[in-house]
Amino acid sequence: MCPKGFEIGSATDKSGSHHRKVSASSSSSLVVSPNNNSYDKIPRGGGGAMGTIHEEIKIFSSPVSKQKVLVLFLLSILVMGLAIFVLLYTTNHGFRRTVQFWKGAAPLALEYKLIQLKAKYMDGIDVGEIENCPPEYHQRIKQYHIRTAPKAVTLIIELGGIYVKIGQVVSTIGSGILDDSYITALQPLQDGVPARDYEQISSIIEKSTGRKMDDLFVHFEQIPIGSASIAQAHRATLRPLSVSNQDTQNNSYDEMGMEYYAGEEVVVKVQYPEVAEQFNADFNNLELLVRIFMPTAIDLIKSIRQRHEDELDFRKEAQNLREVTRNMQRHGLEPSIIRIPRVRNETGICTQHVLAMEYLHGISLNSAITDEQNKFAKALGKSDAEELRSMLNKRIREHFERGGGSSDENISIVGNDLKLKIAEVVGPFAASTFRFYAHTKDRVGNFLLGFRKIGATGPKNLSAGKMNSQLMEIDTTKQQKQVKKKHFNLAKIIKTLVHVHGIQLLKDGVYNADPHPGNCLILPDGRLGLLDYGMVGRFSEEQRKIVASVITALARKDKKETARWYIAQGYEVTVRHEKKLLSNDINVIHRFATFHFDKVDFSKITLETGEKVDVLKLLRTAQERFVPVWAVQGQRLGGLLMGIAVQTARPISLAKEWEQIASQTLKEMKSRTDS
Repeated sequence: MCPKGFEIGSATDKSGSHHRKVSASSSSSLVVSPNNNSYDKIPRGGGGAMGTIHEEIKIFSSPVSKQKVLVLFLLSILVMGLAIFVLLYTTNHGFRRTVQFWKGAAPLALEYKLIQLKAKYMDGIDVGEIENCPPEYHQRIKQYHIRTAPKAVTLIIELGGIYVKIGQVVSTIGSGILDDSYITALQPLQDGVPARDYEQISSIIEKSTGRKMDDLFVHFEQIPIGSASIAQAHRATLRPLSVSNQDTQNNSYDEMGMEYYAGEEVVVKVQYPEVAEQFNADFNNLELLVRIFMPTAIDLIKSIRQRHEDELDFRKEAQNLREVTRNMQRHGLEPSIIRIPRVRNETGICTQHVLAMEYLHGISLNSAITDEQNKFAKALGKSDAEELRSMLNKRIREHFERGGGSSDENISIVGNDLKLKIAEVVGPFAASTFRFYAHTKDRVGNFLLGFRKIGATGPKNLSAGKMNSQLMEIDTTKQQKQVKKKHFNLAKIIKTLVHVHGIQLLKDGVYNADPHPGNCLILPDGRLGLLDYGMVGRFSEEQRKIVASVITALARKDKKETARWYIAQGYEVTVRHEKKLLSNDINVIHRFATFHFDKVDFSKITLETGEKVDVLKLLRTAQERFVPVWAVQGQRLGGLLMGIAVQTARPISLAKEWEQIASQTLKEMKSRTDS
């Protein structure tokens, strides 16, 4: 520490010894000898050799010292930033999930960008004109998709929560739009994600209900029958409240008037403990992004957030199940055509995190679709359905480019071989004929498989009686039973699924907002089981009137009327064509409405100026500046239903399927108004 008015410097005497020098404001200096720490007073003056060798250096006057200070300053900022990062990462769940997302997504995005940059600057390829790019560029992109798809799914599973739901939706509506590598990789998400262990699940149940597992269940299967983004489901048998409360047959009735057995099998749905925190963090991040980049959509994000938050309270799901069941019974659809599981709260098990429902026997729609595709592949002599799905995805894309929607001839998935030529001769019945051929070949193959097994394992002198016995044994195996159960009329099932959701949306205004194939069950008698009413959409009467009017206008292909309803609700879309910004072009609005409530149509679009434009080019510049809530919610439901139909190679026009329901809804509304 230097007193005020002093300077610290250095001095060298004639012998070469180095001294520290302390200069005061007086006319003399003190030199400290390093050997004996003695102080020599050296006169300060303008003359003399000793005076000329004194170099007085002030603190921070040297350039080197300034650099050191700058380095220290930058290091302190880095350390402080690192400390803040660690603090946020360990204490803020939303920040941690954001980091985890970009840690996985950024390398994938960077690799794709590098492929584009290399093609543009090193190979001279105009990547903006994708249809004009050479085959080698498309091959590079294809290989990128093949590498990236499994990584993307792994990231989705690691993050869980809303990312799994997004993956489920994309896998359903993406056929013919995304590369088939992603559709194949995302497909398993429809049936579930990796499950949690039994100890964790039983702990959640006991903590949520305040009761022991043995007090609640006679039997509880430790291996789940399904696991989803927010919960997993287990098969169990409820323990009756008490024997005295049951009649001699041990039967009773629920609030829907349906008879049930007090100790019947149920499905117990158990919510993961961290899900609420994950969803909250994800939507905080989403709201922040929307406030920055699209502030007009903040109300929409809040409404979606509320719907997802409701899904996390299983007591609300129980209410939804009861309400939708009553609505479907009023329309004569339940239980004759569809089945919705009954809530089983006789033992008080239903809480915010636990839900017990009636167990419905059947197979998931996703399994039925996969099984049919495997049959097609087998009939074509292929080992599995992977190559077939790739071919189907290509055919679907071509179908979309021709205008999409329903088709009398459906989509030819057979390829350019002899079977395709035969199918083309058959004409409108091509698809159904080939399905019949595939099913028949599959049954014959299974029958012959039984003989091969007998021939391989049985004695050569097998008697007729013994042979029949072994055939019966093979025929009753679990595998054969499952094969028989899967011979369903998928076309009829898809029609039922679409019709029921049209009734729910347009007539009731209460509908399942998440009907992906994993949430739909095909019962042994062919009825459709509708599961998972945690995410339920609700439309007001005014919103139902608007959507019904849009549906009827789309079915009539009335572009002006469709655009009128959209514009009246504040919808705004801009596109850029030949350096001109076009706002609310009627034909553009109609095409977007088509995507929302009718079909996927990638055919060329005619602008109001009369120019025909490639719709995909136009979509790259399109910005939907404001989208009404009813359009966004309707788009999700419509997209899922259209996607399921496409997966089965039975594309639909949703507007045509719902036209009659929409017309009836409008008539009923008018009748109530007039009266």
